[in-house]
This record gives sequence, structure tokens and C-alpha cells, in this order.
Amino acid sequence: MGGADRVWADIDTGRWGSHTLNSVRRDSEERACRALGRDAFERAHRRGGGLGLAELVGQALQEPARPCPGDSPAPHESTTVRLTRRESEVARLVAEGLANQQIADRLVIARRTAEGHVERILSKLGFSNRSQIAAWVTAQR
Repeated sequence: MGGADRVWADIDTGRWGSHTLNSVRRDSEERACRALGRDAFERAHRRGGGLGLAELVGQALQEPARPCPGDSPAPHESTTVRLTRRESEVARLVAEGLANQQIADRLVIARRTAEGHVERILSKLGFSNRSQIAAWVTAQR
């Protein structure tokens, strides 16, 4: 649950306002606390919150985390990824939900230039869609 809470916090702590997701999460916490006791639950929650994504998946599958053959660590997990000042601006605007034309208008650049910035951000971070950029920006705050 600690790992899931951390991942959700990177995306949306309110789970998009979903009553179903929030109530299931609360029910699960209550059951886990009853079974483990509050102190043990808190320790496990902190431990889970400190796991990386591969470790979380390994825990969920009850197997050790293993990289896929040929995989290298995801660039966004590395501290060496650096966005330019302009790419950082564009990433923040993507996180605000702006489309390429809106980004171009806000920054007074061509739409195609905004598209190029978004494409380079996706490439540098190893992402495939804009929502991943938004989650990354949120996690950087």
C-alpha cells in the first residue's frame, strides 16, 4: 500500500475523486491495520513507499525484481537526465494540461516548435505519452 500510495501521489492523491478507489483503499488499510497492528502497518507502509517500481511489481507478483532482458534503467529514474530551461517550461505547461497550440501561444513560439519540445522531453525521459510527463513534473516538485 505504501508503494501504491506513493505512485498515486505522483499522479493524483484524490485518485481523480473516485469514491470507489478511495473507499477500497480505506477499507484495505483498515483490514491491514487490524491484521498487523498499527505500528507494523506503518513500518510496512513506509518500507513500501521506499520501493522502486520494479521492486513494487516484484512484491505484487511475489517474486524478486528482475530487469527485462536488454533493458537499461529508465532514463527518468536517473539523476543524469537534464531538461533545458525551455523544455522544463514546456513540461510544466504539459503538466497543466495545455495542448501544443496552447503551449505555443503561451510561449510565443510556433506550434511545431512546441511539438518538437514535447517530443524531445518524451525521448529524454523515456516516456511515451504526455500524462507521464505530467506525473514526472508532479513528482519533481
